[in-house]
Amino acid sequence: VQAQVWAVLAVGPDASCACRLAPRWTAGRPASAMAENAAAEAAEAPEAAAKATRSRVGDGRLTGLVTEWKGHMGWIQPLSKVQHDKATWHRGLIYLVPQDVVDSDGMPSRMKPGTIVDFLVYEDDNGLGAEECRQRSVLRMTLPHAEAKQVLKDSPQWSEYLSDSEHYPSFEREHGVLLRKYAWSLPFTLLELWGQTEALTAAALALAGKASGESEECQLRLLLSSDDLSKAESLPEEAKVSESTVLTRPQACHEVAVKASKEKCAEVLRAFLKVTVAPTA
Repeated sequence: VQAQVWAVLAVGPDASCACRLAPRWTAGRPASAMAENAAAEAAEAPEAAAKATRSRVGDGRLTGLVTEWKGHMGWIQPLSKVQHDKATWHRGLIYLVPQDVVDSDGMPSRMKPGTIVDFLVYEDDNGLGAEECRQRSVLRMTLPHAEAKQVLKDSPQWSEYLSDSEHYPSFEREHGVLLRKYAWSLPFTLLELWGQTEALTAAALALAGKASGESEECQLRLLLSSDDLSKAESLPEEAKVSESTVLTRPQACHEVAVKASKEKCAEVLRAFLKVTVAPTA
């Protein structure tokens, strides 16, 4: 399922989806005007930035949204507050150059507006920049509304850059995965997880495990794009693909249901991510 493809879809009303918000499936809403202003303020060339003396800011990785990418440079909007004197420079955006982009899950990270990334922060004379920046992959799953209320008890936050959804910073601190819950009116709760493959597997199992309580069985409900339906043929037999779509917009999706032991669910999840998750071209 490729979020950057879905980001450009414009879908009309569809009564069968019962959605009030006419959803568009986006990784986020690029702040293009803000990025252009920031770019105008930063007259330094990429070569100058590369030569500047860097100092690491903090020890942990931050999550952010690429708001602009020109091939030779770009800007990231961090999704959490950066504690630094230069955090307000360039309208709060963080500078990125190709030399500071690294592989994600063994594959090249590809930057474009709307990409969710995680990165380390450095400072130099020009402000704050991102290094060891890697693209995050996406996994979409659903929970019945009652189970979602049981599982998602922490306080969510809203961001203007993650439209039509709320996210859970405490979940990310615990699992290293950005968790979004969409606000669309659907017969189930739609969740979106952004992270690296192993972290996505553990996070999805944690959500399913909380929903199943003390049971030794795990139940997963994953979303698979109709365009990727043929990829389900290589999944373990425990993965049952619905004949009809369960979501019609922003793109038609089938449900991949798994009800098995937690070990088997983990096996299916890894297989699912292997065939469906890859950095987009």
